[in-house]
Amino acid sequence: MPGKTFVLTLILAAGAGSVSAFPTFRVVDVNPDAGTGLAITVADVNRDGRPDIIGVSSDDVAWYENPTWERHLMAPTLRNSNVCIAGQDLDGDGIPEFALGADWQFNNTAGGGALYLLEHAEDPKALWKVRTLVEECPTLHRIRWFQHAGKPALAVAPLKGIGTTPPAHQEKGVELFALTPPPRYFDEAWQRTLIDSSLHVLHNIWPGAGTPGNDALLAASFEGVSRFDFDGGAWRKTHLVAGNPAPLPDSGSGEIKSGNWPGATGVQQVLSTIEPWHGTQAVVYYPDPAKAEGFVRLVVDDAYKGGHAVYWADFDGDGADELLAGYRENAGPKNLPGLYCYDFNLAGGKVDVSKHVVDDGGMATEDAVAADMNGDGRPDVVAYGRATHNIRYYENQGE
Repeated sequence: MPGKTFVLTLILAAGAGSVSAFPTFRVVDVNPDAGTGLAITVADVNRDGRPDIIGVSSDDVAWYENPTWERHLMAPTLRNSNVCIAGQDLDGDGIPEFALGADWQFNNTAGGGALYLLEHAEDPKALWKVRTLVEECPTLHRIRWFQHAGKPALAVAPLKGIGTTPPAHQEKGVELFALTPPPRYFDEAWQRTLIDSSLHVLHNIWPGAGTPGNDALLAASFEGVSRFDFDGGAWRKTHLVAGNPAPLPDSGSGEIKSGNWPGATGVQQVLSTIEPWHGTQAVVYYPDPAKAEGFVRLVVDDAYKGGHAVYWADFDGDGADELLAGYRENAGPKNLPGLYCYDFNLAGGKVDVSKHVVDDGGMATEDAVAADMNGDGRPDVVAYGRATHNIRYYENQGE
């Protein structure tokens, strides 16, 4: 649990030179009419050495070829609405296979939810082959590949416990589990292992540094942020932070990503969340310099509505990650959604922050990622809007 909370008054910087030298971003409309956005990721789908964009709408999954952004349909809706995606090259051919969560039913905790595997045809521009991995998993919501026993495994996180009821969904914990693919991953059964069943309204998960061959998993829920480590043949849970201090159902954390800042003894891990779930605050947790353990809770922005995306990357090349964060509903002085970068000045033992615009109203941010899309060594941004139905690429222009 953090020992202290800080709320910052932000300096709003429209671009480089307005407060300090920070990159500006050139907006590229990849698809202005991509459908209701649910998830986005990047991967090299055609083995040309450039990351492509994979967008998941409620109606289909498509990849956009870098640099022309030509659209190629991978799969239509497999059942009800798609919701999440994660890529991993399982056969070593240089093209990832994609796990896809579908049959998304937000209010149905008794049934629904399904998990599929997409494998490319000989030509990845053709429709992909589909295999069902899990026939039913109520409120299946997030999936992430991670390393387990030296091999890739898929972490699967439903949003709510089976049979639970709003607003707090406390009757039963969420069954967070892992699927391990067999050698013949498209034909044989995958091994299922329970990781934990103690959390409630588990909105997101993220792999982090663990032991050799075993990633840790971070989880954001009504309980805040928890960490799971595979230790001695079993999963061990560590409660890191409590998240938003309000009572249920406004408690805890709703997103989770980890980044890196330089510390006195080397690189230190920092966390970012949206609090509460679908909430109003972009929050950073960094190690408390006054204690051997624990975190300082830093509210970097409290003017969000429907906060739904966080990501870390070193956008300005200063050796410390900056926070990318956005929200999907109308808020702020313009009553619009937004996507922003937060730059942290770590000098002198203080943490000061400046806010830089990535998109001021043109992206109802459902999901966003950072990756070097043009090979210039600088991380760029790709985002998908839910209500705005658009996919945009934001090219990092440097200083």
